[in-house]
Amino acid sequence: MFTKTDQLFRPILLFLVIFKFTLAFFSVHPAYQLQRDEYLYLDEANHLAWGFVEVPPALAVQAWITKALGNYWFLVRFWPALFGAITMWVIGLTVKRLGGSSFALALVGIGFLASAYLRINILFQPNALEFLFWSVYLYLLICYIQQPKASYLYLLGVAIGLGLLNKYSVIFFLAGTCLALLLSPQRTIFRQKHFYGALLIAVIILLPNLIWQVQHNIPFWQHMQELKKTQLDLVKPKDFLLDQLLMNFPALFIWLAGLLALFFTKWARPYRLIGWIYLSVIAIFLLLHGKSYYALGLYPILLAFGGVAWEQLLTQKWQRQLKPVLLLLPLILVAPLVPLLLPILSPKATAQYCQKFKATGILRWEDGQDHLLPQDYADMLGWSEMARLVRKAYTTIPMAERAETIIWCDNYGEAGAVNFYNLPYNLPRAHSTSASYALWFPPLVNPKILILVSENAPTELQAHFKSVQIIGRLNNPLYRENNTHVSILRQPNATILQSWNAEITAEKQKFGVK
Repeated sequence: MFTKTDQLFRPILLFLVIFKFTLAFFSVHPAYQLQRDEYLYLDEANHLAWGFVEVPPALAVQAWITKALGNYWFLVRFWPALFGAITMWVIGLTVKRLGGSSFALALVGIGFLASAYLRINILFQPNALEFLFWSVYLYLLICYIQQPKASYLYLLGVAIGLGLLNKYSVIFFLAGTCLALLLSPQRTIFRQKHFYGALLIAVIILLPNLIWQVQHNIPFWQHMQELKKTQLDLVKPKDFLLDQLLMNFPALFIWLAGLLALFFTKWARPYRLIGWIYLSVIAIFLLLHGKSYYALGLYPILLAFGGVAWEQLLTQKWQRQLKPVLLLLPLILVAPLVPLLLPILSPKATAQYCQKFKATGILRWEDGQDHLLPQDYADMLGWSEMARLVRKAYTTIPMAERAETIIWCDNYGEAGAVNFYNLPYNLPRAHSTSASYALWFPPLVNPKILILVSENAPTELQAHFKSVQIIGRLNNPLYRENNTHVSILRQPNATILQSWNAEITAEKQKFGVK
């Protein structure tokens, strides 16, 4: 694929891939821990299945490998770093496919490094792999447009099936692509048997997860309904569109050039389908109140088109002098934004720095309100301290009573963090009725002692226990878990036990679990 006409292309791409991979390991201040969702996903390694309430099984497999190798922090970072590096490689392949050379590649690579993927590729979440898959889908479509071989369609079917095992948002890509196909010359694909064969392959790959979904009363739909009620309905269309500009602002002039090229240039005309896919998916997310970052999978390939567009524009001798300026521009623009994209500063310093950019919405959380830190950053604080309080509580319980002790947490982040940090200390596993923990809870509980991790002091529960002892609480306004209490509650009465078991039963029945 690489020709001898551009000797710099291969080494530049190799440098960009390696740099992108290593960046994740040196861009997080040591004061930060793992992010709330990461603890849940890592705990999935202890409950391998074909599906979970929030996500399909791909993350659980990564978590199982991570656990088998020791659960070290750098292993957790390895996965998003790897997927980010491979995405960079796919971008490079796309640039080459489009006839771009080393300048286009360098411009696109710098643009990718200077965008919102900085944050995405440090978090052990499904998004890093999701955006890689979206890039692969668009790359395979480009390959098919250039050479309409059935093999590209079947590869696309395999990639879509695997992508669905990582995150169901692939459905939005499929919906947008089908709409876009109707507006493009490639609509003839609907008359090809290989198109339906590729879809069949995707369905076969997804089938075990589909069966799991049916067996558990379609938790994906229940999860989406909860998201819609608590988060998605708060997303305003104007904020969504503004965020599309802000998330990749340092590379805006690159990807926007790519989008314009798809509709207004002769060389990109054959690939106009990609432009229609972008517009269709954005329209779907606007209609359904999707979160801003849901669309991030669309931009890596648009960046590739933009890099080639700029390369073709700067053909005159005097214009070539602009190339170094364009290469430096994303770096200049991203420099003041780095602490907003990566937690490189201490939490206190980050909070002070973010105030300068409050108007951009960087401090706005899912509740629609502004806070002291970006939500992801606040979600990376306080967990080990909370786990230590649970450990302290457990050590105060006499050995004879520990077998009848249960650890109950208000939410999945607390339960996951307690299990992650206390694994070496042989504590009983923490439980919750939040998220997938509802699937893993024992059918009934009858403890004599309860270690409670709660967002509030257990004041209302005192009447239902013989004694209540507060061990400690988190006290830092920068923590999202600020004011979380760890308490020991002894000898619950029948009323509270009945209430808890009813809650457990109800949650498990929602998902068809006994």
